[in-house]
This record gives sequence, C-alpha cells and structure tokens, in this order.
Amino acid sequence: MSKLSTQFIIQLLNGFSVELPDSFTLSTPLKELTNDSRHLQLGDVFCAVIGHAVDGRKYIESAINKGANLVLAECLDEVQHGNIVYHQDIAVVSFYQLNQTLFKLSSAYYQTPQEKMTMIGITGTNGKTSTSQLLGQILTNCQKPCAIIGTNGAGMLDNLQPLENTTPSATDLVQLFNQFTKQKTTHLAMEVSSHALEQRRIDGSVFDIAVFTNLSRDHLDYHGSMADYAAAKRQLFTHQNEQVSVLNGDDQQVNTWLTTWPDDKSNLWLYGRGDVVRNAEQFVSCSHVSHHSQGVHFTLNTHLGDIKINSPLLGDFNIDNLLAVIAVLLVEDISLEKIAQKIMAVKAIAGRMESFSSQKSVAATAVVDYAHTPDALEKALQACRQHCDGNLYVVFGCGGDRDKGKRALMAQAAEKYADYLVITNDNPRTEIPMSIIEDIIKGLTSQAQYEVVVDREQAVLATLNKARGNDVVLLAGKGHEDYIILGKDKIDYNERQIVMNFFKQVDDNTLSKLSGGNL
Repeated sequence: MSKLSTQFIIQLLNGFSVELPDSFTLSTPLKELTNDSRHLQLGDVFCAVIGHAVDGRKYIESAINKGANLVLAECLDEVQHGNIVYHQDIAVVSFYQLNQTLFKLSSAYYQTPQEKMTMIGITGTNGKTSTSQLLGQILTNCQKPCAIIGTNGAGMLDNLQPLENTTPSATDLVQLFNQFTKQKTTHLAMEVSSHALEQRRIDGSVFDIAVFTNLSRDHLDYHGSMADYAAAKRQLFTHQNEQVSVLNGDDQQVNTWLTTWPDDKSNLWLYGRGDVVRNAEQFVSCSHVSHHSQGVHFTLNTHLGDIKINSPLLGDFNIDNLLAVIAVLLVEDISLEKIAQKIMAVKAIAGRMESFSSQKSVAATAVVDYAHTPDALEKALQACRQHCDGNLYVVFGCGGDRDKGKRALMAQAAEKYADYLVITNDNPRTEIPMSIIEDIIKGLTSQAQYEVVVDREQAVLATLNKARGNDVVLLAGKGHEDYIILGKDKIDYNERQIVMNFFKQVDDNTLSKLSGGNL
C-alpha cells in the first residue's frame, strides 16, 4: 500500500479512542499493518495481540529490531488504553482488547477494501472448500472475477498462494482484500472457520452473502461442545445490512436455527432436498438424480423454475455443494440456463473427490479426498460406492494432538461403507503413530477386514497394487495437502502426485507389454 503519514495514523487511532499527543511524530511514513513479527518489514506497524496460543507482546523488541515504526500493544486494563512508552525511540501504544478490535482497525487502516467487492462467506464443517472453489470457477466464467480465500490458498483459482490458516489473521485478511480490489476482482468467496469467528479474526457483517453447509463433529478440542461449535458458526449470520443467508435446509442445526430466525425471511434462501426446503419462499432443490461413471445428472428445482443439470463431479454431497453454489448464483442474478451451461464445464477441486485412473489398462480408480472427520469420511465412502462396481477400499488415519473422540467414529464409518480398510498415518504430529492407530482400531468390530500399514506412502501404493479393475480406492485425509506432519516437522508428501505417478507407471508398463517391450 502507499506510505501513510503521521496525520493519518493520528486520525485513525483517534477513532478508536486513542489520543496521541500533538507532539507525536513518525520518523518515516508507515507501510503495512501486521500482527506477525516474522513477516514484519521496515516501516510496518506491529500489532502485539494476546492470541489464543501466542502472546504477541513477547515479540515487541524483535519487531522493533526488524524496523517496526509503531507498535500497538494489547493491554488487559481499560485504564491503560492509549498510554505511550518508547522503546528505541519507537512508540508503543497500549490498546485495550486489540485482538477483538483488530479486524475493524485493519479495515480502517486499509480504507475498507471489502466494500468494493461482493463478499461471500462460507462456513460449516464440510464442503467449504468445494463450495468456494466452485463459486470461483463459475462466477469468473460468468465475467464476474472471483477470488478465493480458504484451505487451498488465496487468490484467483489459477494462482492460489498458500496460507497458514483457513482464515488468515485480521491484518493479513484485509491486506488480501486490498490486493484483490486493486486487481479489479468483483467477488470474493471465502471459507470462514469457526476458530476465526470465535477469535474475531473476521466479522460476519462484512459478508453480503453468508452460506452454511452443514454441522458435524469436529474441533471439539477447541470449542468443547457441539453447542459452542454451532454458536461460533452462527456468528456469520447477522440479519443486518441486507445480508443474504443461504442455508442447508436438510441440516439438523439449520432447522434448530430456523425456529428462532427473524420473521422477515426475504433474504433467506434454503437449499437441499427435504420438505423444509421446498416449502421455503426461496429455495434450490433437486430430483431425478442419476449417478454414472463420469459424474451425475439431476433436475434442478427452484422457486424460479426447473432445468436439467449435468455435472462431472462425483457423489451426492457434491450435488449438495452445487445446490449451495446455485443459490448464490441465483442471488447474483445469473440465469438458470447459464448456470446449467457453466456447471457442465466445472473441474473437480484438487484433493476433493478427485478421481485418477489408468488411461491404458483396466485398473482400479483412485479417489483422493480431504475427508478427515467421521461425517466427511462417511459421505466420501457413500459417494465412492455410488460409482463402484467392485470392491471399495479406504486408506485413512487420524491426526495427532486433535480430538481423540472421533478416532473410533472414523473407524465405524470406514467399516460400515468400505469392503477393505487400510489404517495408516495422517499427520500424527507429536503423538506416537501406533497409539493413534490403536485408538482407531478400538472402533472396529471383530468382523472388520483391515490391515495396518503405518507408512502412508507404502499404504497407498500397496492398496493400489492390490485393487483390481472395477474397484475404487478412497485415499482419505490428505487431499490437496503436500506434506505430512511428523513431530513438529512438515515432511514433503504429495498424495495426488504419488497417485499420478502410480498410474503413469501402470500406463507405461501396459504400453511396454503391448509393444513387446520395444519402447
């Protein structure tokens, strides 16, 4: 951004009840606002917030040594708000509840760039990434350039830059908004995590359209209970400033919310397949669903009319994702005819029910998916079963240092829907891998057909080699990720690439046999 003057920062902080003295000056103009001292550059403002896991005040001296031109330091006593001390001639201003105020402060600092775009926020346990990226594809193809922020990165779909968190910090987030507006982006589809809402990294009021996909068990190590988890998600929906709510009417949590929803439902859209959805004033539903090897067909039913849809995506839950996307597209005044046309051309999201197969031989189909919750694994297996004429294999594990209660539930979902289970690593972190695997095995019955292969790559390759022509192998948990976390280290591991290499070798071997080995 352009360099900012002393007068600007005085006026900005005055709006947050920080009165700087008339004698206050900056040695050089300010540049970016950041709450991460590791990313700080000469001339930046360092916001030392008291975070959930880290107290940024410990890094004030480091930030100043790196060239911070001003420090805002969170204080616990409201009386201290606005106090100034100097370290190495750099002002350190006490700021009460800075962490909770940081998004609003960042917005003011960058002059509310989000107001120049149509902001679409998507929350829920599963489906956020697919929904956001499908919106990115289709809106952009409808001449409405749409950026993405989420699990797979930030930016336009053809140039996503990796992120440390699904929802970045407040300062990083608004910097991204500012960057997108400069690139003439008209729309933003953003995954909004429950952590970000709870930690005030983002405020629901910035979203013009708020989407809820579903709620199932996850993150209880952080939220403590399903009620608190749901309450965190609920913060996305404000009922203010003409915000449009797009809700999955088939979800139990949504039906609970609807009992206390405001009487004015003119900005409420429901999607799904049940009677609750079809009885809504504004709805998106489907009928006559047919699965085939290349995707699905269905009839789209809406309050605006019906139309046939052909989609290359696999599984019922991708139909649910499409229904959410279609609701947003209709809110944005895109016609049913154009929607049907654009859906035919969508591409599978990297690592989200992404299928791979041999081009030259009859071999099993591999499906790479990010499913790492019981509900997501169940849905992924159900989707694979719909496209599987042979045996269904699943390779999966559970993350270490996370909710241990879901491990047995993952096992139960796997045993219920798959024919063969291969239990392996999935980001064991600081836990002993076999300890995690033993927790998973406790959820299995004595009839379960399973084996344990701790090394994940070996598990994947052994299973692909074992499976045959009409079989499907679901590789669950890693999806788009290109690493596996062992201890506190991220080790290079790209499951999608491993699978692509496997099938390339299968095809090369097939060609060699067909040519008598004379390639």
